[in-house]
Amino acid sequence: MLQGVCMDPELIGEFPETVYLFPNGPLNYYVSRFPNKEAHMGCFQADKFQLAEGWPPEPDAADLPPLELGKVYSAQLVWKPRGKFIVSKLQQRYFILPEANQKNALFYKDRERKQLGGRFPLHWFTDFQLVEEEALEESFEIELVEEEAANFEQMSLF
Repeated sequence: MLQGVCMDPELIGEFPETVYLFPNGPLNYYVSRFPNKEAHMGCFQADKFQLAEGWPPEPDAADLPPLELGKVYSAQLVWKPRGKFIVSKLQQRYFILPEANQKNALFYKDRERKQLGGRFPLHWFTDFQLVEEEALEESFEIELVEEEAANFEQMSLF
């Protein structure tokens, strides 16, 4: 019997924070709220769960590089509390906007910063890369087409 946490955003609401996992082959678990295999809630893929024993410690906040206020960075989320914050996934890159206190940041799922993911401490991220603002100017060529004045007739339907 193992204990773990559901990491799948679609399933996380169906389980308590910590569940009991009973292996069913190498790729599946029977999942239960109780330490009893017979009381399982179903059989699920193993990759949807993180084992509780293997949760890494929180990174040190002192190892942060200095970030410029108002600049957007791309960073990888490397830590979060077990079983919380379903909007984010570990080891995924997000676009972050550091706050003035240099301790927290708003993070977005897209470069345009339209899909807000939340607000996390900066030390939960690593591999900060400055995102260059690209000029969004597009050049459009307008072609003027002169209509030939040949043989146009007004039609009357009535």
